[in-house]
Amino acid sequence: MKTKAVVFPQADKFEIRELTLDEPGANDICVRTLVTAISPGTERWILKGKHMGTQFPCVPGYHRIGIVEKCGKDVKLFNPGDVVYGSGNRWKEKTISMWGAHCGYSVNGPAGYTFISSNMPDKAELETTAFTIVAGVGYRGVRFLNPKPGEKMLIIGAGFIGLCAAQLAAIKQAVPVFMDNNPERIDFAKKLGFSAFNPDDEDFDKKLKESAPEGFDMVYDSAGVPAAIDRAVGFAKRWGRLLLQAQYFDKEHRTIDIDQIKVKEITVKTTCGIDSDDWDGTFTEIKKRRLNIAPLITHRFESEDCLKGYKLLLEGRPFNMGIVFTWGKGK
Repeated sequence: MKTKAVVFPQADKFEIRELTLDEPGANDICVRTLVTAISPGTERWILKGKHMGTQFPCVPGYHRIGIVEKCGKDVKLFNPGDVVYGSGNRWKEKTISMWGAHCGYSVNGPAGYTFISSNMPDKAELETTAFTIVAGVGYRGVRFLNPKPGEKMLIIGAGFIGLCAAQLAAIKQAVPVFMDNNPERIDFAKKLGFSAFNPDDEDFDKKLKESAPEGFDMVYDSAGVPAAIDRAVGFAKRWGRLLLQAQYFDKEHRTIDIDQIKVKEITVKTTCGIDSDDWDGTFTEIKKRRLNIAPLITHRFESEDCLKGYKLLLEGRPFNMGIVFTWGKGK
């Protein structure tokens, strides 16, 4: 059995390859892919060869929704026709799975798959639900910071995770404010109804102080830029909370000003990944459309054109946020 898959053969390179799948056994399920989505942070770092544990060649991605076509005789958890979320797979080639979502078909045990529905969701629901894990990162960050009604949250980075975190904070009646030096992201966040400011603007300090005269209760870092963290902490309240949730791979330039954090006696929290509670909570918020993913999807491609999505990811031009691939009936 063969399937097509996105493969990163080396850093900054991407291509489509055909992989040979294992024959399914008694404990396996066969899943045909319906939709996959790019994780705009993790996959970019894998593509650049900087993500922890990255090996080449590899199949990237962990956002995948598919339909179960076959179940081995010993499988109890799923039935043919079930729509599931997951990316487990086995192939014969010496190609590493960096979660391996972007492929047309999979053969693997049911572990790592989550049941979504016994009925086929519509296209819009498939697309938005595909982003559950990356949105779940924002959910976990907000859960760790535990905002209260009226509290103010300064979010560093108006990217996908930051925009999800802002929506989730607003659900809890907190007030999110963005800082980002990308004018297109600033405009994008404003169109979604959020306050957003560019630290390169001359009146940035004034605008932030006007947004939170007594200081921000929380600083949420989703960018991983030490200078931005230091500047944001300067606007934090004494006894505030700081969440470090970005990727911090640049060892030579990742030092932050611990002294100002100590002087303000700020509580520092970190998160990595999500757990089942985050997944369930995020899935529910997306289903209820309180966490509105659809406006964050800027590009859609059929699977045969998915390399165009990776060109966008690598180059960052034109402006992009959520990128979705729809897979046809073939393997």
